[in-house]
Amino acid sequence: MRTFVFRCPTTGYNVQGRYEGGNGPLPAFVGQHCLACNGLHVVDPRTGKGMSELRAVAARRQSSDPTSSDD
Repeated sequence: MRTFVFRCPTTGYNVQGRYEGGNGPLPAFVGQHCLACNGLHVVDPRTGKGMSELRAVAARRQSSDPTSSDD
């Protein structure tokens, strides 16, 4: 079992997560039951960032990209 820390997007608290996938490489995302808000979050166990956080960053980058157009 591997443990990692992620930030709960609801409360902002750091929460310990666990992954029970054996000794192989970590997956890109895992579902985690959050002890801070009692919700479910999809988290990258390598970085501790949630999928919702990564989507928000990607959306901000795309909207600030001067080469993108909505024609």
